[in-house]
Amino acid sequence: MELKQQVIRFMENLAVQFAVDVVRGYLLHRLEDITAADCYTAIKNKVNLWQITPDSDKAYIMKKVLPRFRKLVIRYMDDLTPQLVLEWLRRDRPDLADVIEKKNQWAYADYEKEEAYRWLASQLENIKANIKAVLSSEGGVK
Repeated sequence: MELKQQVIRFMENLAVQFAVDVVRGYLLHRLEDITAADCYTAIKNKVNLWQITPDSDKAYIMKKVLPRFRKLVIRYMDDLTPQLVLEWLRRDRPDLADVIEKKNQWAYADYEKEEAYRWLASQLENIKANIKAVLSSEGGVK
């Protein structure tokens, strides 16, 4: 591989990592005031996180983050999986990961572990669908 291609690949990888860091940082910021008990309640009541996200946060995502990272979002959105989000939670918010994985004090919670994981997966899919809808309305997802 010639140097020019190596530099291009390096810059793409750097941009992807930066975008991941932005998404992860934003997610952690949004979860700052969320407790494990809140997470439990959301799972039990099948709360739709997109619906309760303030419009100002949605506008920030749609008007500030997406335009900046549009190509990367389109290219890598499907790589954002429940497993990846759960891994982030294990590292950064183990209390929330415990609720979803029914560990420690949440081991005897009155829901199935699979139910909690399905809830996480559905939240992620719903958020991605809303983002894809915005991207489609702005010229199509390629």
